[in-house]
Amino acid sequence: MTNHATIDFETYSEAGAVWDPVTSRWQPPPGARKRGLPGVGAAAYAEHPSTDVLCVSYRLPGQPVTRWRPGDPPPTALFDYLAAGGVIESHNAMFERLIWENVLTPRYGWPTLPAYQQRCSMATARVNTLPGALSDLSAVLRLPTPKDADGKRLLDKFSQPRNPTAKDPRTRITPEDDPEDFARLMAYCDTDVMAEEQASARMTPMSADELTFWWVDQEINHRGMGVDRAGIRDCIAVLDEALARYGDECRTITGFDPTQLAALGGWLAVRGVHMPSMDADAVEAALERPTLPADARRVLELRQLIGSASVKKLYAMENQACRDDRLRNLLTHHGARTGRPTGEGPQPLNLPKAGPQLATCAGCSRPFRPAHTSCPWCGAADRAPGSPRWRVDMVDHVLAVMAYRSLPLVEWYFGDALLCISGCIRGLFVARDGYTLMASDYSAIEAVVIAMLAGEQWRIDAFTRGDPIYLVSASKITGVPVAEYLAHASTTGEHHPDRQCIGKVAELGLGFGGWVNAWLAFDSSGRFTDDEIKRLILAWRDASPAIVEFWGGQHRGRPWDRDRRAELYGVEGHAVLALLNPGTTFRYQGMLFFTRDHPSGSRALIIRLLSGRELTYHDAALSPSARDPSEYAITYWTWNSNPKYGRMGWVAMSTFGGRLVENIVQATAHDIMRHGVLGLRAAGYPTILHVYDEILVEVPEGTGCVEELERIMATMPDWAAGWPIRADGGWSGKRYRKA
Repeated sequence: MTNHATIDFETYSEAGAVWDPVTSRWQPPPGARKRGLPGVGAAAYAEHPSTDVLCVSYRLPGQPVTRWRPGDPPPTALFDYLAAGGVIESHNAMFERLIWENVLTPRYGWPTLPAYQQRCSMATARVNTLPGALSDLSAVLRLPTPKDADGKRLLDKFSQPRNPTAKDPRTRITPEDDPEDFARLMAYCDTDVMAEEQASARMTPMSADELTFWWVDQEINHRGMGVDRAGIRDCIAVLDEALARYGDECRTITGFDPTQLAALGGWLAVRGVHMPSMDADAVEAALERPTLPADARRVLELRQLIGSASVKKLYAMENQACRDDRLRNLLTHHGARTGRPTGEGPQPLNLPKAGPQLATCAGCSRPFRPAHTSCPWCGAADRAPGSPRWRVDMVDHVLAVMAYRSLPLVEWYFGDALLCISGCIRGLFVARDGYTLMASDYSAIEAVVIAMLAGEQWRIDAFTRGDPIYLVSASKITGVPVAEYLAHASTTGEHHPDRQCIGKVAELGLGFGGWVNAWLAFDSSGRFTDDEIKRLILAWRDASPAIVEFWGGQHRGRPWDRDRRAELYGVEGHAVLALLNPGTTFRYQGMLFFTRDHPSGSRALIIRLLSGRELTYHDAALSPSARDPSEYAITYWTWNSNPKYGRMGWVAMSTFGGRLVENIVQATAHDIMRHGVLGLRAAGYPTILHVYDEILVEVPEGTGCVEELERIMATMPDWAAGWPIRADGGWSGKRYRKA
C-alpha cells in the first residue's frame, strides 16, 4: 500500500458524440475516427454540459478503498486529507483535475483540488520508460490486480450515449437502468485504484527535478494555447469542398470511395501497382516511381491529399477547442524515451512549415499565385523582387480569402487550396486578446551538444565564433574553403549548393553513426550514387574523429583494417562494460554508466546524464552479435507503439553506440530546454508550448521583449556553463509562426 492517496473517476458525457437525426445514430465529430473522449480531448470533454461523474473510487493511506457517487454525503475524509497537504495520485492526472474543477466543484460543491498535491502514475510510468496506458502497464509489470478486462464493455454501456433500436429507444443507459452492471462498473473503478497503486509501487518515483518539470508541463497543458476559431472554420469549409471534389474524382476513376483502402489497393494491383500498405509513407514512396500508370498516379495523389496530416489537424483543432477558444493538453510529459514531450490532439510539435510558393505584388504587397499576369488584389502588373515563396505575413491575406468559404476563389487567388491550408495551420494558433506571442529557437542545439560532449574542438570553436556550421561542415568534407562558399553567396545571392546538398545533410544525418540510409533520409534527390555517399560519409567521419570516438565501439579500427584490435571505448564500450560488471559504475565524459535493479523486477542499464537525469534501458543484456561474433549485441526491452519498428507491445530492441549517443544528445538538449523554460517562468514569461529547440510564450501586450527572452534561454545550467548555445531568430506577434 502506498503512502499517498489514489483516486479514479468514471464519467458519462455526450461530448464527442454528434446526433444524426437522419440515421438516428450518434456519430463522431467531423474528421474524428472515434466517438467520445478521443475525438474531443479531455478539456473539451470535461466542460461539456452533459459531462457528469458516475462514481469515484479512492483510497487514503492505510484505509480501504472508498466509493462516492452523486447523491452520497460529501467525502469529508478525502477533503480533510487534501486540506492537510496530502498527496493524491491518479492515472492521467489532468483528466481527474479537469473533471474535478468542471464538474465536482461547481456542481457538487467539492473544494478546489490543489494542483501541486497531484501526482500521476501515467507520467511516472513514462519517466520509467514504461507504457503509459494502465492496461499495458499492468501487463508489463505483471500486477497482482491487473486492469479489469470487462471495463470496456461497462464503459461503453454507461459512459457514453447509445444508439437506439426499434426495441429499445433509449439513448442512454443510466445506473438505475441496470444496477447489477453498474455495481460491476464501480468495482472496476475500485480495481483501477488498486492497479494504479500497485503500479506506483513497482516504479521509481520521479526525482524532485522531474516532478517540478512535470508540474510545469501541467501548467502549460492547463494554460492552453489560443486558436483562431473563425479561421479554422473557414479553412474547414474550403477543405470540405476540396475533399468532396477529390472524392468524386476518385470514385469516377475507380468506382470506390477514397477511404475504401482495401478496394483501392485491389484496383491498383490490377494495374500492376502493389500496395501492401496505404499509409502516408507508402503512398509517398509509390509516387516516386517514374513508371506509374497515369490513372494510378492520380488515385494515389488523391489518397495523399485526402489523408494529409493538415486535414486531421484542422478537425482536431476545431473539435478539441474549449469554450474560451483554447486548446489544452497539447503535451505528453516525457512522451519519448529521452524525456522530450510528444504531441497530443492536433500534434503541435509537428506543424507544417510553409504553404504554396506565392508571388508578392510590388504595389499592395499582397500574395498571389505566380500564374497571374497582374495582381488579383489591386491590378498592378509589377511584382516584388525575388522568387515566389511562402512568408509568414501571407497567412492573414490567405485567411481573408478563406473567409469567403469558396474553393474556386481560393484557387483563383493562390492555386492549391490544401497547400494554402497547410501554410495557415501554424498561424491559426494565436494569442488571446490583449496578449502577444513570443518565441525563439536554440540554434543548432543538438550539433552543439554533441560537439561539447564529444570534445570536437573545431566544432566548438566554430560555434563559439558563430560560423555557419553547414558551410564549415561542407568545407571539411570537400576541401573547398569556406571563403569560397561565402563569395558564391555574395555574388549570386543564393547559398552554394554544397551547403544544402552536403553540409546540411551531413550535419542532420550523420551525427549518430548513420550510414547510407541515414544520408538518404535527408537527401532523396538522387544527386549522389551510393558509392559517392559512402565517400562523403567517410570524409565527414575523418573530419570529426572526436564524435566517432564518442560513439565508441568494441574494436579499434575499421572492419577491413589488418591491425584492428578489441577494445571497449566510447559510449558503446562503456555501456558494454556496465553490463559486464553489474554493481560497478563507469564514468565517461562526465556521464555515469551502471546497472540497477528496477522496482519492476528488471535489471536496467542506466546512463546518468550531466544534468543528473537518467536514461533507463530495461532488462538490458549482451549476446553475440550476428554481424560480428567477436562483439556483443546490446538489447533491451521497451514498449513499441510504432509498427515500423517491428512487433507492437513489450519487445526486445537492439541498440548500439550511435543510437545511444542520439538518446544522450537529445536528452541533454532537452535538459537545456527545460532549464530555459524554468528560467522564463521565473522571469514572468509563461510557456504555452515547447518544441524540441523552440520555446513559445504568451505575455501581456507591452511587456517583455524578444531580446530578454533569448538572453534567458541562452543562460546555461551549471553543468553546461560556457557551452556556446545561443537562442536567435526570435519574434513576437499575434499568430504563431516558424522563425
